[in-house]
Amino acid sequence: MDGYKIKKVLNNNVVIAQKNSEELILIGKGIGFDFGKNGTIPEQSVENVFAKQTSEMGENYQKVLQSIDSKIVGIAEEIINYAEAELKVKLNDAIHISLPDHISFALKRIEKGVNIENPFINELSALYPGEYRISVKAVELINERFNTDLPEDEAGFICLHIRAALTEKNVSESLAYTKKISQVMDLIEKLTGKKLEKNSLAYIRTVTHINFMIERVENNKTIKNHLLESIKKELFTEYSIGIKIAMKIEDLFSMDVPEDEIGYIALHIKRLVE
Repeated sequence: MDGYKIKKVLNNNVVIAQKNSEELILIGKGIGFDFGKNGTIPEQSVENVFAKQTSEMGENYQKVLQSIDSKIVGIAEEIINYAEAELKVKLNDAIHISLPDHISFALKRIEKGVNIENPFINELSALYPGEYRISVKAVELINERFNTDLPEDEAGFICLHIRAALTEKNVSESLAYTKKISQVMDLIEKLTGKKLEKNSLAYIRTVTHINFMIERVENNKTIKNHLLESIKKELFTEYSIGIKIAMKIEDLFSMDVPEDEIGYIALHIKRLVE
């Protein structure tokens, strides 16, 4: 068979098609509109393919198709396709189930007038800037297509789904990690007695530094701090706070934070409180 035989149009850019007895999800600009139901799509018109039958998620994906508006499933596939193109990686199959389900739930909530808030929006944008930028675009696309008004907070939730699919973890694991980072930042605010500006460059840098520090410690690749002795003397207060922050990190992430890393934390605390 030349090309793909359309079985169902999800939206103008996403269709379910068949080739060699295999059902596939196809993404391509205008393929649903140009070729229509029962038409045949040439291979050169297809940007991305998701093989739902051969995937372990096939049965669950079928349930999604039966229970969720096809337009929502279609836009979820467009977002996944966009994310894969931007990140240059194939996302875990599970996102084909979790993302349309989440978008459907978010649209129902906004329709009922339920306020959507994400308390970790600043941490998420700092920890996962690439995924977050994609998610902001996703929210804009959803609002445009469904004539609704999802807030930017929703981008944080979509970001978690993309991050989970990127790291092959589940959404709850990505959320748990973000919550822990937020707890660390809350403790810094408490110990310094200063209200931190969460949109500031210093805040974003600190979150990013702590994230990479945790990765370094986990991989036993900590950096030697040649300014450590000077930091201890000249930034005594910040270093003392850094010790307490390190203890919190050790408790939350079950690791030992080296003294060199505490010195770097002290430098970031200095920037935060200035």
